[in-house]
Amino acid sequence: MNTNGVVKPMKLWQSLLFFLLPGLYGVFAFYVLFPILVRWGMPEEFAYGTQMLSVFLLLILAAIIGLRNDGWSLHWETAQDRLRIKGMDGTAWKWTLIFLFLSLLLGFLLNMLGQFVFEKIGFTAPDADIPLTNIPFMVIVLIFNIICEEIWWRGYILPRQELEHGKWAFLVNGILWACFHLFKWWAVPLMLLRNWMVPLVAQRTQNTTPGIVMHFISNGISVLLTILAMP
Repeated sequence: MNTNGVVKPMKLWQSLLFFLLPGLYGVFAFYVLFPILVRWGMPEEFAYGTQMLSVFLLLILAAIIGLRNDGWSLHWETAQDRLRIKGMDGTAWKWTLIFLFLSLLLGFLLNMLGQFVFEKIGFTAPDADIPLTNIPFMVIVLIFNIICEEIWWRGYILPRQELEHGKWAFLVNGILWACFHLFKWWAVPLMLLRNWMVPLVAQRTQNTTPGIVMHFISNGISVLLTILAMP
């Protein structure tokens, strides 16, 4: 391991920048880049997936820059150690499975609550999710989504937040992770009630892998349902 590398405390203002700048780029990617790609003749679903991939690739690039800026080697074993990408022991699986179940259940309940509230106030949520029909492309987008987000949010940022916010780091991480989804702003209030679970498990286990598993299964269910709904 590179002994020159350091894990620096991340001040709140830095956390705001590191979450909200990608969030603002996500707004640009969805509302500006996506329509441009469609106007250039790219099929809608590929344009949608491409603008999403641009967000994820920028996150992994930011993680690489962050590691190098902090003095860490990009050698896999060193980066793996710094990003806390570890195996899943019994404790990790226990935390993962318990909070995965709670997250899926809460997500289902919050979705129903959101639909109820939106109907009551007469609000129609914009369509921010374009169904992908090309299964290989769908899987590629899913993999980049999970790996890039978790390496950045939980692998690189969370350990730094723990040095600044202690036991409440997971809450700061979860709140800002919800706010990252600015491109679908109407969903952010409901995400605030759920997005603390993945960082909590990552913090309690000191392991990024449980977050990858939870995030992959949660998002993967949506992809699976899309595939099953195909004619």
